[in-house]
Amino acid sequence: MYEHYKKARNMSWKVLLECGINSLPVDLWKISEHYNIGISTYSKSSITQLFQEDVLRGDGFIVYLGNRKEIFINDTIKNKPRRRFTVAHELGHGIMGHDIGMIHYRNSENDSQTDMQEFEANIFARDILMPATVLAALDIHTPDDIMKLCNVSRRSAEIRAERMAELYKRNAFNIHPIERKVRQQFDAFIRLRAL
Repeated sequence: MYEHYKKARNMSWKVLLECGINSLPVDLWKISEHYNIGISTYSKSSITQLFQEDVLRGDGFIVYLGNRKEIFINDTIKNKPRRRFTVAHELGHGIMGHDIGMIHYRNSENDSQTDMQEFEANIFARDILMPATVLAALDIHTPDDIMKLCNVSRRSAEIRAERMAELYKRNAFNIHPIERKVRQQFDAFIRLRAL
C-alpha cells in the first residue's frame, strides 16, 4: 500500500514542477493542457450517450478518444470544488498510466483500500490540489482554511486536515528532495500570503 501511496505522491510533485504550478488554487486546466488531456462536461458532449447510465451517474471518468485521453465531468453535480477533485482524480489516472480501457467512474472522495488505481488517483488528486509542503509553510491546519485556499470540498479538506495533523506531529515536511523543489517553486506565493 505504501508503495502505491509514494508513487502517487511523487507523481503529484513531479506534475506541479513540470507544469510550473506556483500558486493555489491549482490551475487544473494548465495541467490538462500540458499533458494533452481534454476535459468535457456531460451536458456539452454527445459522446456520453454511448455510455451506460450507471457510468453517467458517477462524478466523472477518463477514456481514450482516438489517440487522446478525455475526461468527462458530471456537471449536474453543482458542487464545483467536488468537480475540481474529480478532474484532479481523473488527471491522476491519465498521467500515471492507469488502465483507462475500462471505465472507472469516480463517486467518492474517500480512498479505496482495495482498488489500487483508485487509491493512487485519490492520493494524486489530494496532493496536487492541497500540497502538504505549501500548507505547512502557510501554517494551515483547519478544513475551513484548506477549503478557502485550495478551492476543494469540505470532505476533501477534512481528509487533508487529518493527514496534515499526522504530518505536523512528525514534522514530516520537505524531507524528499522533490518536495523541497515544490516548496521553492511556491516561495513567492507563500511570501505574499504571509504579508
